[in-house]
Amino acid sequence: MKGTVRYDKQTAANGACVALLTMDSAPVNALSAGVRQGLEDRLKEALADDAVKAIVVTGAHGAFCAGADISEFSTGIAGPSLPVVIANYEASSKPVVAAIDGVSLGGGCEVALGCHFRVASSRSMAGLPEVNLGLLPGAGGTQRMPRLIGAEPSIDFMCSGAPLPAARAAKVGIYDTVIEGDNAAVVKAAVDFAAEKVGSDLGPRRLSTFTAKPLPVDVFQAKRAQYQKLRQGELAPQAIITCIEAATDRPFEQGMGVESQEFRVLFRSDQAKALQYMFFAERQCAKVPGLTAKPGPLDSIGIVGAGLMGGGIAMCCAEVGMKVTLLDIDQANLERGMGVIKKHYARSVERKSKTQAQVDKFLSLITPASTYDALAQCDIVVEAVFENMALKKKIFVSLDEVCKPGCLLATNTSRLNIDEIASSTKRPQDVIGCHFFSPANVMRLLENVRGSKSSPSTIATAMAFGRKIKKVTCLVGNCDGFVANRVMGVSGAAELANTGLLPHQVDAASEAYGMRMGPFRMNDLVGLDLFGRERAKAGVANPEKFVFDAMFAAQRFGQKNGKGFYKYDEKLRCTRDPDAEAIIEGVWKKAGVTPKTMSDEEIVDKLYLPVVNEGFKCLEEGMASRPSDIDVCCVFGYNWPRYRGGPMQWATAVGLPTVLERLEAMGAKPAELLKECVQNKWSLNSKEFAKRIEQAVVRPLVEVVRLPAASSGVAAPGQRPVGTGEMDVG
Repeated sequence: MKGTVRYDKQTAANGACVALLTMDSAPVNALSAGVRQGLEDRLKEALADDAVKAIVVTGAHGAFCAGADISEFSTGIAGPSLPVVIANYEASSKPVVAAIDGVSLGGGCEVALGCHFRVASSRSMAGLPEVNLGLLPGAGGTQRMPRLIGAEPSIDFMCSGAPLPAARAAKVGIYDTVIEGDNAAVVKAAVDFAAEKVGSDLGPRRLSTFTAKPLPVDVFQAKRAQYQKLRQGELAPQAIITCIEAATDRPFEQGMGVESQEFRVLFRSDQAKALQYMFFAERQCAKVPGLTAKPGPLDSIGIVGAGLMGGGIAMCCAEVGMKVTLLDIDQANLERGMGVIKKHYARSVERKSKTQAQVDKFLSLITPASTYDALAQCDIVVEAVFENMALKKKIFVSLDEVCKPGCLLATNTSRLNIDEIASSTKRPQDVIGCHFFSPANVMRLLENVRGSKSSPSTIATAMAFGRKIKKVTCLVGNCDGFVANRVMGVSGAAELANTGLLPHQVDAASEAYGMRMGPFRMNDLVGLDLFGRERAKAGVANPEKFVFDAMFAAQRFGQKNGKGFYKYDEKLRCTRDPDAEAIIEGVWKKAGVTPKTMSDEEIVDKLYLPVVNEGFKCLEEGMASRPSDIDVCCVFGYNWPRYRGGPMQWATAVGLPTVLERLEAMGAKPAELLKECVQNKWSLNSKEFAKRIEQAVVRPLVEVVRLPAASSGVAAPGQRPVGTGEMDVG
């Protein structure tokens, strides 16, 4: 079995012999079968040794314990049950102290709760983040934590899924004492602490022996409403509150029965499967198959364009200690951009999310500049101006002239051809796309787009850059829209609007599915004028036929002028607008369309099955390395509901034969790879499918695939990349 628990003895300051049990399973001492068995065996050994007067539990590798080994969820759980192991520690006749350094998360935190006392380092963290995997703490955490710190703080602690730093954990009562120092210092303090507790009454320290203080019913109701809003559509928060409520009104064993029952329901749910899938997908996407090159230095960065996008990128980089040169040749734009950054940081100080000292440090790392010479010594330069190929190529000519050899040259384009941009330089091997999503300092996704001549070292450096600035970073191929914008760009919202459904009907179905904002509310947020203006200038707009074009023609631009598909008050609250709906109905009348109704399921299929289909095309063309990469791009770039797992995982849950059947019934042309999967009965996680798409991924990405809308340089109506560089005006 993987993992073990070491057994040692130490002598405390008062001369008492203390057993030291050290969980050892690199890298973070996950509670594998071997560790659970070791905890059980070493406890028996310590209790049987008359020389041992107290017990300290700690972890190796700079961590206490990061929780369950979730790989066992799919391979099967063997060995002793964690709730039983923890109960045995709590029942110990000898004092048991947890010596916590580093992370104490999930099952690790539950192990600490089973100990009678908790001594922690100032750098440690405590958390019960199971909600992020669609689960709840299943080893007594929902029962012991409310008994320790109270029911209401426990709800927030578990339903938020966010760990607490040591000082806050001590303040709320999770830790008994916090000390400065490393693991050795914590262990020494815990050994002395344990020895002092020899002979003390351990009854009040056994959390299972009493009931948590009750809360008024309306407090529980308020918390349920709060987390229904904060974690819309998720099952786990409500189950957690049910368990915590049980901790306040019944004995521990009965509460454990509720916890066990709720855990089993969640464990079997599609949500838990999807969230655990996303846990691994997020980590997998950073790994580029076959890439062995080492990244170059990343100490300094130049950013061309001081607009919203450039400023957001600058903040990301300054906040991880990079020296930033923010360039804009227009002095007024430069001053305005720096002003926006300073206002953003001022608000952060007001909200107390950052200290003034932190902000001062970040701003000291950002140097404004108005000439390209200022970029001469940068390790990486990111161009972040608006989407104009001629302008971008002109900028890259200048970068080629001034940047040092080996400097990574990146463009933040959201859809333009990387190879064409690279062709304006004498070093196309150093050019790559770094596609941020707006606002760049908030959105977590970074799509690195490799061109046909991007070198392995350039790719490695771009991936390292994403990690450095704490983005979820995915390597994708060079095609129109890349991955996130490409697949989401074929969503069926425009077709639904053109063929008889009103925006509120579509948005309601989308939001019930789990999207934070339906497609029409999202388009109002982004601005209907962005692509409407492009289509009008190109002469391809048709307000008589297309609802999106009709909205632009009526000067309904969305939130920015208070009217789009909806109308907005001064606080940007939206309501249905009879004027907007009259425009839509006018388009229908001219096109001979009659209003219709559809079920939410039918609307969701129309919206998102085309996204799935486009995902299969991306895999077939080698634009994405794995189905999970597409899901990561949609979850972190478009806020696709994480508990659905992204479009490809959703397709797996629906069933690929069903997806194919519904696409054909809709009149869509299914991707060849989808048909191949159904014909061969491949699942997306099968070895056969992985081998099949590897054939597309490993070949050089020299074929630049462009979507039909790009032939005119204008997106089709309703195909609107949301939250991308296209929002920035440099």
